[in-house]
Amino acid sequence: MMFGYHPHLPDIPDVPTLRHHWIVRATHWVNALALAIMIGSGLRIFNAYPAFARKGESFCCYPFEGDRIPLWLTFGGWLAGARHWHFAAMWLLVANGLVYLGFIYLHGEWRDLVPRRGLTRDSLEMVKFYLGRRKTHPRQGKHNALQRTVYFALPWVAAAAVVSGVAIWKPVQLAPLAHLLGGYVWARYWHFLAMLALVALSLGHIFMVFAVDPYALRSIVTGGYDDTKSPESRNARPFVNLLARPRAEATTPQPPPPIDPPVQKPPVTEPSKPQPPPSEPPPPHPPAEPPHPEPPAGDPPAPPTPAKPPGPPVSGPPKTS
Repeated sequence: MMFGYHPHLPDIPDVPTLRHHWIVRATHWVNALALAIMIGSGLRIFNAYPAFARKGESFCCYPFEGDRIPLWLTFGGWLAGARHWHFAAMWLLVANGLVYLGFIYLHGEWRDLVPRRGLTRDSLEMVKFYLGRRKTHPRQGKHNALQRTVYFALPWVAAAAVVSGVAIWKPVQLAPLAHLLGGYVWARYWHFLAMLALVALSLGHIFMVFAVDPYALRSIVTGGYDDTKSPESRNARPFVNLLARPRAEATTPQPPPPIDPPVQKPPVTEPSKPQPPPSEPPPPHPPAEPPHPEPPAGDPPAPPTPAKPPGPPVSGPPKTS
């Protein structure tokens, strides 16, 4: 017994969903009760004559001729009482089965039960997984391939049990039906095989519920089912990963830490070359002459006045002593 989960599935919110309608749940338990009564009372009826061949004859296909079924597996007390219980449970099983089949047809749930393309391949993959030759649980929907096969076959096996049972109940009035089944002896044998098939399928179903998916018990009682605890989420095979991994308590999510920017390396620069000593500053430029006003329009420009050369210095009369 281990805790486990499917490593390739995302986390699914832990919220129960409605898996089975109340009509499906009710007809399931009525079928279980009716089948238990029919099987126990039928074995009690069989003990009244625990053989299939007529007296003085032999039968090919039952090696336990004359051996009675253990009384603790029978129901009804005596032959007449067992017959009353058997036929009462038969009508209950037929009526309940019609309600179930009508509901799943009108409600569309038959799509989850009928065989699909690739059923053989998917069934082999489930067998490999259960035998340990495959590590991860195959993908599935509401039911895996093996479950769909069993749930699809159960109504047909139950119908075969009812038809063969009616043939041996009224072998004279329903002689054509008994003749179609090979006669009274073979009709009784087919009825017995149908009962064994129902027992085998029912026991296999119960075993897989407790060995692989015990959380399905809640869905067939209340209808709710937690998808985080499904066999696919737990990667569960018989008695492996039987319990779901406990989920951590919900906490307030913390913001992620800031991401530091990458450290930038300083740019690589070449060493600077020595600069020559600064030279003397150039002489300042002479101030620019102010612009000459332009003469008024119409008058010729006046010639420029030539500058007079400087004369000799003027001196006074010589001083006498």
